[in-house]
Amino acid sequence: MARVDNIGKETVSNFQPANGSGSAVRTAMKNIFEALRTVNSGDGDPSGDANVAAYQLHINTTNAGASTPESLLKIKHPTDTGFVTLGNVLETNFGFYSASGGVLTGNILGNNNTGASAPSFSFNSDTNTGMYRAASNTIGFSTNGVERALISNNGIDIKDGLALRLQDSSGSPFVAIKAPSSLNADLTLTLPVAAPTAASTVNEGAGYALIAIDESGSLGWGLAGGAEGAAGSNNQVFWENDQAVTDSYTITTGKNAGSFGPITINSGVTVTVGSGQTWTVV
Repeated sequence: MARVDNIGKETVSNFQPANGSGSAVRTAMKNIFEALRTVNSGDGDPSGDANVAAYQLHINTTNAGASTPESLLKIKHPTDTGFVTLGNVLETNFGFYSASGGVLTGNILGNNNTGASAPSFSFNSDTNTGMYRAASNTIGFSTNGVERALISNNGIDIKDGLALRLQDSSGSPFVAIKAPSSLNADLTLTLPVAAPTAASTVNEGAGYALIAIDESGSLGWGLAGGAEGAAGSNNQVFWENDQAVTDSYTITTGKNAGSFGPITINSGVTVTVGSGQTWTVV
């Protein structure tokens, strides 16, 4: 017997032995002490005025025979009718996360109504720096109480003109990429799908450069052309270009183009010259 019953007890309380023979009283008291010793454990929660008092402890063993059994330590709420669960006695630390760390098997849910100045997940000595829910499906990051970056379905937003800083292996210095201080509209630059083919490096400065290939912000590889000087000279005299067009090309709207010929346009390659534009081969 782990939970006190009403056999040999007064009707007002199952924890009070009724008058009777010595054997009957002894049996009733043994039943009460056994229930107290086992924290009044049993199937379900005790009920009824005879069995329940404020702050009374008990163990609910409802799922004791299940594949994942539970023996829940509970305490009676002082004013409500129900019990408050303190933990599962079958688990280390009653199933609670230890202050020294450990492995969590469930989700960690943060406060849903925080902001940059008081993020849901912050630090003991820096409570206004951390991570929080900025909007639906959006994670915000703040430092010193100010929103600095967002991660959403659209990508990663770096706020307020801050830079993306790429440090070298030493941790300093860095290469920074940032937006201009003011934009008239959104601007998206899309990188090429592959690296450029090998370019001539006979002359200083020869190679390829990223160029805009259309008005949507798509980038491609173009020859880093320019006037070249003789080796060891600062004279900018020679302008060089390839002799064959190997990739299709559209001249930028509102622009003209020029090349030094002869020029061969490879099979399957198209050069598009728009209305009002010219491509001059000298």
